[in-house]
Amino acid sequence: MANCTKAEREQIAKFDNFYQLSTHDVLRRIERHTCGCCYGGNSWTTEKQASFMGQKLGLSPQSSLIDIGAGAGWPGLYLSSISGCSLTLVDLPETGLKLAADRSIQDKISERVTTIVADAAELPFEDQSFDALSHSDLLCCLFSKEKVLTECRRIIREQGKMVFSVIYITPGLDKIDYERAVLNSPDFIQADAEYETMLQECGWHIDEQIDLSKDYQETCRLQIEADDLHQEELIKLLGEKQALDRMGNRRSKLEVIESGLVKRKLFVCFPNNSLPFPYYGCIRFFLNTSVGGFQIHGRTSVHCGRQTYRHR
Repeated sequence: MANCTKAEREQIAKFDNFYQLSTHDVLRRIERHTCGCCYGGNSWTTEKQASFMGQKLGLSPQSSLIDIGAGAGWPGLYLSSISGCSLTLVDLPETGLKLAADRSIQDKISERVTTIVADAAELPFEDQSFDALSHSDLLCCLFSKEKVLTECRRIIREQGKMVFSVIYITPGLDKIDYERAVLNSPDFIQADAEYETMLQECGWHIDEQIDLSKDYQETCRLQIEADDLHQEELIKLLGEKQALDRMGNRRSKLEVIESGLVKRKLFVCFPNNSLPFPYYGCIRFFLNTSVGGFQIHGRTSVHCGRQTYRHR
């Protein structure tokens, strides 16, 4: 977190606050109405989309999956539950990861789940550590997109796969529409290049691209519908100004999606093993869960069961 910008630190604090509130019953009901699940999450990924991600990743009980920007564990915990794979959840807001650890105990999968507080741009793992990698709308919520994609490439095995969703601004907009899209989107939606270009430059081969924009529009509509149904409870929980701002922001977001200014896409990627990979410095970290424990070298944070170690 020390290398984060001020804006990124503010966003981490915002997410931490969200996760602290997410255990309230009204927010759980809104989440279930919107996504079909209830993990205390802050995601646009529905249960149907999560199942599709798991299918594309080809997960099995022998697979090792890392979910980056994992929040409170959605959809990583769900993917582990339905496939039996081992799971590592990584994020910076620690509050969400604590909720994920508790949920893994509730779901009786804690023996194969590890949570780590770490920066996605400086992942504390050895090269080629994982069979599968996922992230849900992470890249539009952070600044260092290329660094994250490069780190993902470093830690994936040669036959591994990455599946992720991302919200992005439609290319070719005029200045007015572009600014409107930025104003009503995730804080770090702006990108220096299109994702197809970034992925190629970071050592990835794109196998599939699936447009999720219509699903994104419907999910946003369901969020608004759920907020309207529970308006009085939201005002009681958040205060009138924050609750009404939340509802107004979601309506503005829906308008830019309906106008085609903002889109959402799912990428299915393989490491491009024909290209030399730039190993720019290995982070010294060794994790051993083979006997239900772990060994830690360097500065990182691991949460296994109910114990937490911090990466600084």
